[in-house]
Amino acid sequence: MMEWSLVEAKNGESTLQLNGVTIYSKYRPIDDAKRWIDAECDTKSEEYFMIGLGLGYHLKALVECTQGKRITVYYFEQQELKLFLLQYSNETWWQQEHIKIVHDLKNASINADIQILIPNVWLQAIGEKHPLFNILDIIRNNQIAYKKNAKLMAINFKENMKLCDQSQFTVSTRRVACLVAAGPSLDETIYWLKEQQCNVDIYVVGAALKKLLKLNIVPIAVVISDAKDLIVEQVSNTSYTGELYYLSTANHQAVKMHTGKRYILFQQGYHLAEKESERRKSPLIETGGSVGTTTFSLLQLLGYETIILFGQDLGFVGRQSHAMYATSTNLTYKEHMRTVVSNNGCKINTTSNLYAFLHWYNEKMKSIKIKVYNTAKMGAKINNVPFINREEFFDIVKK
Repeated sequence: MMEWSLVEAKNGESTLQLNGVTIYSKYRPIDDAKRWIDAECDTKSEEYFMIGLGLGYHLKALVECTQGKRITVYYFEQQELKLFLLQYSNETWWQQEHIKIVHDLKNASINADIQILIPNVWLQAIGEKHPLFNILDIIRNNQIAYKKNAKLMAINFKENMKLCDQSQFTVSTRRVACLVAAGPSLDETIYWLKEQQCNVDIYVVGAALKKLLKLNIVPIAVVISDAKDLIVEQVSNTSYTGELYYLSTANHQAVKMHTGKRYILFQQGYHLAEKESERRKSPLIETGGSVGTTTFSLLQLLGYETIILFGQDLGFVGRQSHAMYATSTNLTYKEHMRTVVSNNGCKINTTSNLYAFLHWYNEKMKSIKIKVYNTAKMGAKINNVPFINREEFFDIVKK
């Protein structure tokens, strides 16, 4: 059970505390909730799903600014609902057909046309041990990233469309693909790839491309997805002319820099990409939030029967989150850490972003028919993905 309590704000209005965390302002709680809704609400959305009922201040502000559109709001506990009903015992504004108050997320309808609203204070209040914390944190982080990069993504999409690159690709004739990311385990396992590069198809994320080329390992393709300028460094000043697969919103300068064959990928959940995919009759790709998970989805589309993960650690010991010479930076001490179990049974560090990608893999592996193996001994354990050592990797390739 969580601890709920009503507190009087400085202006005389009721405010709410959950587990000692104040949900609304201690000074003007209703105005504070309205400001948050005004800043976060996308009035172009067709429907809204909000986490946290509380005293209804966010809900009431949302109702006022969305003009009769469907709203679903989730409450955590019965005590929370009782406090809300007590607050509005003589009011009926919330008893409208387009407003739904729920306690079960299983039947919640979530799609690209629905804006999800999660006031950050609710995550602080429920705490990391709450069963919903991780999934809500993932959704919130994805929203923050999208909001931060939305304009740049739109610019990149527009410029990338002018390149008229191919969006259809044929199924591979080989059965085994190696997905190479830039996690710290790659420092060891990269030598396995060097020995077997002629016998497998190697797909590398942009951050690990130069590390492979440094050892004269030439991948069949490189994959990039980030909209920001920082990924230009990943593909600049190389002699690589193999295939490039890039998300439609990937950094245009980095895309344009590549002189080899290019393929554009249209991602699920981005309206411009979905519209263009439908127009071209091209496949939609599930990104999972990272270039590594995007590459995994690509390998699925390409028809590989076996995928072997290299450097897809999703966790790390200490602060070394990337392999040496990867074109990505390690974490600062300001980064908030959590722990997960590694493939050798030890506890290792991870971040909220990496945890989101781990969650994506765990969900993906519930129904996937492809054989997937992981080579990161000290990387995060992915459900239903066995760890393999060097000898086992060689045996799989040989078979």
